[in-house]
Amino acid sequence: MTKLRLRMRMTLMLALFALAFSLVSGVSSPSAEAASGKPIAAYTSPERIQFVSYSKHWNQAKLKALYAELLKNMHGEELDYLSKVVLSAEDSENELGVANMSYSWTEDDQSDIMMDEPTEIILYGANENRTVESMSTTLSHEYGHHFTYYWMIHKEHKLPTDPTTRWAAIRGIKGYPVLFTDDGSDPDYTHYWDPGEIMADDYMALFGSPTAKLSMVNSLQTKDGIGFYGEIENEEIPSVMTLGAVRRYWLNLSGLKDPKPLVFKEPKLTKIQALESEDGEIDHRLTFEAGSATREVAARLKYSVYWTTEEDEEEIFDFTDMTTGKLSIVIPGGLPEAELSFKVYAYDPVTKQYVYARPITYDLTDPELPVRVGR
Repeated sequence: MTKLRLRMRMTLMLALFALAFSLVSGVSSPSAEAASGKPIAAYTSPERIQFVSYSKHWNQAKLKALYAELLKNMHGEELDYLSKVVLSAEDSENELGVANMSYSWTEDDQSDIMMDEPTEIILYGANENRTVESMSTTLSHEYGHHFTYYWMIHKEHKLPTDPTTRWAAIRGIKGYPVLFTDDGSDPDYTHYWDPGEIMADDYMALFGSPTAKLSMVNSLQTKDGIGFYGEIENEEIPSVMTLGAVRRYWLNLSGLKDPKPLVFKEPKLTKIQALESEDGEIDHRLTFEAGSATREVAARLKYSVYWTTEEDEEEIFDFTDMTTGKLSIVIPGGLPEAELSFKVYAYDPVTKQYVYARPITYDLTDPELPVRVGR
């Protein structure tokens, strides 16, 4: 199954030129304070960022640790425009967190667009997610919203929903149904194809904290979901880790220096081969490309392959154990006799980063003759 995370809603403050009042559009998220009552604990960072807990499981010491975790995400001057991080005891049905922000402009071309107020991040489910590690990916993703909006507004004078941004030109989304709209009520809108959500996930993968990245990798090898379940939502588009231009784009906008240059490429599945085992049964060998063009990096990468299929309207999945350096994996007893979608993941234990290959479908209804389906 695929779990969608609706992690951001915004209040859009649009100051119309030559008018003395503002119109408010969009849907703002419910106030964590209003829903949760009196705070349990609070901590104010040296930058004056307020960390506020409405959960008995988050005291001041843990809030201070969460602040330290926040700083492990790559950041610059945009950190000064973050005002609050709220840990809510409430569970939001479709959201693990939100980043509330507002912005305005007075011209049609948005040339004077600016963020009106500092951003507030709300992290839900604090009674269940009781550790810094369990909150790390959501915090990184929500800070990714803040980071990407801040710098795109500051330097390009545009929003992520603008199809003319430099990001839209270089992200590798041509031909994919990314929907550039501010209107969440648009009948064609899906969280999955929201460019702002893709950007926030890109930030988490490129510049997120080591804790968040390790959490993403650990979630890969679980029975709770498919791939980086609930972490990187859209894996149909190219992995941002294969796109050096996107990495350089955000570094140039923010003026930050990145100590970890991009060394990954897509570990594409190239072949599925039927093999006869010693007991006369069918095994399958999955062969894929290296996840890096750099020999040293490719040799240390840990690979895992996922496959999924639909059965009685339920998505069934399985995966291989991680193997180091090998570019093929044998499945003893063979794969299910069905049409399967495959994704290959590669994890670098040195940099704590990963890359994935876009899904490829094979028909294995005849286990002795796997046939690729589609492109």
